[in-house]
Amino acid sequence: MEIVIMLFVLVGGSIVFSVLKKNKSSGSSLAADNGDDSDNSGCVRKCLTCGYEGEMKTWLSHYIIPKCIVIAGFLLGYIPGLIFIAVYSGKYKCPGCGAIGKNKQTIDTI
Repeated sequence: MEIVIMLFVLVGGSIVFSVLKKNKSSGSSLAADNGDDSDNSGCVRKCLTCGYEGEMKTWLSHYIIPKCIVIAGFLLGYIPGLIFIAVYSGKYKCPGCGAIGKNKQTIDTI
C-alpha cells in the first residue's frame, strides 16, 4: 500500500512541477522577446467578454482560491486535483469582469 501511495506522490508531483515550470518559463520568454525589464507577474491581454485590455495574471498561480481547490482535490482523491491543474493551468483571469480563460494576448507593434 505504501508503494502505491509513493508512486502517486512521485508521478503527481512531477506533473505539477512540470506544469508550474512551463507556466513560469513561458511568461519569462515573452518579456525577454519584448525587451522590457518589467515584472513578469502578468501579461498584456484583451478580454473577449468585457473588452478590458491590460495586464492579467494567471489564475492558478496568483490567486488563493484555486490553490485551495487543488489541495482539496489532492486530499479527496488525488485525481481531482490533477484534473483541476490540467484544466486551469495557463488560464488568465480578467480583473475587470472576472472571466477565466476568455482572453487573448495583444500584439504590440513597435
